[in-house]
Parts: sequence; structure tokens; C-alpha cells
Amino acid sequence: MNLGADSYDIVFERGALMGKRINQIFDLGRRVMIVTDDGVPWQYKSMVGFLSREAYVHKIPQGEGSKSLERFGMILSDMLRHGFTRKDAVVAVGGGVVGDLAGFAASAYMRGIDFYNIPTT
Repeated sequence: MNLGADSYDIVFERGALMGKRINQIFDLGRRVMIVTDDGVPWQYKSMVGFLSREAYVHKIPQGEGSKSLERFGMILSDMLRHGFTRKDAVVAVGGGVVGDLAGFAASAYMRGIDFYNIPTT
């Protein structure tokens, strides 16, 4: 997206996550909160965690019911408990619910921290 100083890339590439290319696409050399659901294969979230300097996983139940203020608050609480700063990032690994919830949490935490969305569906 060409937005001047706020520009960013959108990458569509089959197999980028499991091919370890993800470390070339995203800046994972920092503290990362991986938000995923219980239907995402463990290999996907494990690869993101392995390539991160410091990774924490917040797993939610599958389905639209996870889009709630309670789940949103739990993610923010996890980030606070692990000392996340504005230099850290949230990575969504999963489908639409995961991306929506994780993106909302990243936008609200400290008025916004980096967010990466890795859709698996």
C-alpha cells in the first residue's frame, strides 16, 4: 500500500510460512504475541514462534463467539503481563476471527503496535 511514510507491503505467497521465508517478510526479531485458534495446525504457530526473538501464544476457541470484549481484554492482559512495548508486535495466525481480534488488540495496545496477519484459510 503506497501511503507515503505509512506505506506497507501486502505479500501473497503460497508456502511462505512453512518455507521459513516469513523471517524475510516480517520483522520477528522482537517480542511477539501470536494470536491463533484451536483449529490452526501447531506447525504454523510454532514456525512463527521459532523465528521470533521472544514469542508468546494466545490461543482462542474457533468461531465468531471469540469476537468478544472478554477475549479482547485477555489478549491485552497477556501483552501487559509479558511487558509488551510499542516496539513489539502482534501476529495473527489463523482465519478471519483471529485476524479481526488480533488486529483490534494491536491497534488498541499503547495506541497501536505493529500487526502482521497470516491467514491460514
